[in-house]
Amino acid sequence: MEYAALVDVYERLEATSSNLEKTAILAEALADADEAQLPILVKLLRGTPFAAWEAEELGISSRLTTEAIATATGVDEDAIEATWRDTGDLGDAAAEAVANRKQRTLVTTRLDVRTVHDTLQELATYEGEGSQERRIEAVAGLLNDADASEARYVVRTVLGHLRVGIGDGTVRDAIADAFLDGSDAAIEAVERAYQVTNDYRTVARTAKRDGVDGLAELDVELFRPVEVMLAQKAEGLPEGIDEVADEGAAVRLEHKFDGVRTQIHKQGNEIRVFTRRLEDVTAQFPDVVAAVREGVDATECIVEGEIVGYDPDTGEVLPFQTLSKRIKRKYDVEETAAEIPVTVHLFDCLYRDNESLLDASLRERLTALERILAPEPGAIELATHQAAESTADGGESGDDGRGDDTASGRAKDDAGETVAAEADRAFYAAALDAGHEGVMLKNAAASYQPGRRVGYMMKVKPTMEPLDLVVTRAQWSEGRRSEFLGRLFLACRDAESGDLREVGRLATGYTDEELRDLTARLEPLVTERDGRQLELQPEVVLEIEYEEIQPSPEYDSGFALRFPRFVRVRDDLRPTDADTLDRVSTLHDQQ
Repeated sequence: MEYAALVDVYERLEATSSNLEKTAILAEALADADEAQLPILVKLLRGTPFAAWEAEELGISSRLTTEAIATATGVDEDAIEATWRDTGDLGDAAAEAVANRKQRTLVTTRLDVRTVHDTLQELATYEGEGSQERRIEAVAGLLNDADASEARYVVRTVLGHLRVGIGDGTVRDAIADAFLDGSDAAIEAVERAYQVTNDYRTVARTAKRDGVDGLAELDVELFRPVEVMLAQKAEGLPEGIDEVADEGAAVRLEHKFDGVRTQIHKQGNEIRVFTRRLEDVTAQFPDVVAAVREGVDATECIVEGEIVGYDPDTGEVLPFQTLSKRIKRKYDVEETAAEIPVTVHLFDCLYRDNESLLDASLRERLTALERILAPEPGAIELATHQAAESTADGGESGDDGRGDDTASGRAKDDAGETVAAEADRAFYAAALDAGHEGVMLKNAAASYQPGRRVGYMMKVKPTMEPLDLVVTRAQWSEGRRSEFLGRLFLACRDAESGDLREVGRLATGYTDEELRDLTARLEPLVTERDGRQLELQPEVVLEIEYEEIQPSPEYDSGFALRFPRFVRVRDDLRPTDADTLDRVSTLHDQQ
């Protein structure tokens, strides 16, 4: 299949905003692909040569890509960057450079889909001295054989921003349309198959060959991580317990840890550790591998838990930002492990000895987990837990998630509102006192639902007071929102010096309309430009929600907001009215 044919699909997708039309375009492309081309096509239509769970990275930055464009076309890098700034898309800059190329090699060939796919996959294998130069040469080679339109999408794929407006849901529906009957049942079959495989290559190939029956046979596979089940946020402890206790089911309370949610796969002596983003971090956590090898007595299993960092001197919980240094570490791993020791707190079992447990109840999965776990304090433990109080008279249900899953009701106040029992409140307080984020509430009768927020699991955390902060810098967004300034640096005010001290970067919480308005407000305030990053006159104040304030050397305030979220523009405030560094520090201490 020539790459030009795939580019035609990309252009048709980009030209429509209708999800139904996008689904129809994708379905047509998939249906026309032969069995050998189908897996490659599925990946490139999603803008990557790898499956979602594969850890490989192309290892080529925007800067190196710019060099590759210049190498292939002879166009000056400054001119390429100028077009990039104007359009917000390095792919468009590549297309313009190819259209105006000043040089061409004597021999060129028509690009085909497999060549593009294989070349991009090979980029991830380049290591050591000269690897950057090899990547530049490889991408330049593709661009040398590309026309302007092909160059646009080669570069977008290299950078991981295809910009054609399709997500997993569109791919799912297209597979159901291309190979099944497109019904709700077909879509559900495709979705379930993807949830347990995280690989649309496998799903599309199976749907084409074996239909719905074949999809139903796909299941959990060792060393292919499953999307984790997601929790919804509860309004409060009693409300969360009431909602999770669907039709009187028992509720299990667990500490909510501020760590790395992890899925651990074990087969004999081979153990691999994955994050909730499906990243393989086995090499970064040799102590976790050792703990699982010693503490989990199963030939084959997939267990889930949280890796939590502890101060080696005080034993206190370390904030996620400190622990995250271990995820990024590629060298001196053993030294970093000694500086930031961890404990694995396990709370689920998804697979054991050739049997998937996804359809089993939490109660059954916990029984399986406890049978294979030999806890070692400080290394590998069962997550701290207790049964929620669930009877109308305030007595305990006596169910920790492994016993009777019925209860007679929740405790009520005089107004008929649900209230948390004293033991539940004490458990929540103990979690916070121990340095954890709060508690998890889990329905003991519920099955495991990969990737879904289904109400069977909720989280309760303290609500932090919002902050009014000044926008000091901004960066153009990527992908669909590339025309907006969507990455904003936020600062509080040092009351003594009057200086602004940054406390984090904002990228979520706004609608397209709000982001368009913010961009219009900020663009006239630009004082300096450095590529896609802009320095701003500090005039705009935003109200910001967040989940936590953490110590951080990254920002000159010494703090960082975890998961900041836009609430509104504070037109009523001047920068001098912004919250102070002292208030940020006080809120941090009160957490």
